[in-house]
Amino acid sequence: MWASIVESLRRRRCSPHVRLAEVGVAKGMKIADVGAGYGFFAFPAAEVVGDEGLVYAIEPDPKRAAEMTKDAEEEGVKNLKVLEAGAEDLSRIATGDVDIAMSMSSFHHFVDHRKALLEMKRIVKPGGLVYLRDIKPGRVFKHGSRSDEFRRTVSHELPNAEFEEDPHYIAARFRA
Repeated sequence: MWASIVESLRRRRCSPHVRLAEVGVAKGMKIADVGAGYGFFAFPAAEVVGDEGLVYAIEPDPKRAAEMTKDAEEEGVKNLKVLEAGAEDLSRIATGDVDIAMSMSSFHHFVDHRKALLEMKRIVKPGGLVYLRDIKPGRVFKHGSRSDEFRRTVSHELPNAEFEEDPHYIAARFRA
């Protein structure tokens, strides 16, 4: 119940379709949503890429992965493949298989940032995009990524990454 309330509030703040368009998700693409949670971005991405595309929803939490799988089956979403895995082990996705590997508000949960970045870079095809967008710690919710640590960590593994930030988020784009 709480998950659906949070998702509803989150949709009011920013439509996932708007954010996906900003990232460049388009019809026919293969997308990896790393740290997919309950599918806030994965389900809309599956809609955008259409039957010609595919979305991998990677989620380490077994309960969340199971719920996404159940929802996809109930809703008849055939181009969404849920993988129960951490960001550090994307071995079920072939090298150079996806157009975009993205992580939305999950980077601070990754166990090993270095391994996760290397795996995301590995699965993206040449010319593809690694996109990371994470929340910053706030007054109420103390978890998130501090700008300086995020920039240092990402720059170490993705040296040509471009950064953008606002008071609540920090993001990085890296072309493979």
